[in-house]
Amino acid sequence: MLYKLIFNGEKYLNFFFDRKQISRILGERTISNKEKFINYNHCPRSYVGVFDESLNFDFSSSDKEDKGKPIPDIVVASGRLFLSQKAYDVLYPLIKNDGEFLSVNYQKGEGYFFIPLQVADVDKKVTMKNEWEDIVSLGFSEDDVKEFSVFRTEYDAFIGLYCQDYIKDAIEQAGLTGLFITNDLANIFAEDRSAVSKLN
Repeated sequence: MLYKLIFNGEKYLNFFFDRKQISRILGERTISNKEKFINYNHCPRSYVGVFDESLNFDFSSSDKEDKGKPIPDIVVASGRLFLSQKAYDVLYPLIKNDGEFLSVNYQKGEGYFFIPLQVADVDKKVTMKNEWEDIVSLGFSEDDVKEFSVFRTEYDAFIGLYCQDYIKDAIEQAGLTGLFITNDLANIFAEDRSAVSKLN
């Protein structure tokens, strides 16, 4: 069975890119280099040779609603993954062939930002949008994605992140925090619409 990984922002802090750092490395954002701006471009692409230093992530927030929220082990950010060292140790052996890892510095030390590079076509027999272009059902041929541990699709503009059942199991067994996991692949919210698991 396939699952969707959704960040649980109701319980956990999200991160911010260090825009000054990225601008210092890449210079002014132009037509020719805009794809390299990782804080804007979330589409699958390699960043090998783009960043020669660890990215700075900031999990602080001035929002009163975020007061008391902890920093999670995992954040899904526009189809990419922030991973704490603990999450990296658990997931690296399982997802290393499906993308690339960039090193990260944040409040708790060192972490990683995973860029999934595997892309799958949806199964048109079970995938549908409504009259407002919202995705109401989403599916994949499991034969087409059987070699992928985690993957994305152009159908949802690469925003969603999908995985095999052994990824879900590994996250749950290690007690990694930050995610809402569901087998409702069209779901975009961390809520109990056919929810499979809500990790605390």
